[in-house]
Amino acid sequence: MAMAKLKLKIDNEIKNRLDKVSEAGGYSSVEEFILHVVERELDKLDPGADESEDDIRKKLEGLGYMG
Repeated sequence: MAMAKLKLKIDNEIKNRLDKVSEAGGYSSVEEFILHVVERELDKLDPGADESEDDIRKKLEGLGYMG
């Protein structure tokens, strides 16, 4: 499986928190931890091909991601 690269700028406070949590969780890297969290959230929001954009939008609103 090919892997795409994505650059993300975060402030030092969040980076420090990511370092702490990923280490405490036994992840081999911050990147591995972030990928795990993103995959978990995507599974909640878009679990299958039958999810419509409206369904996903409603879930995002319910989780507080959208106002």
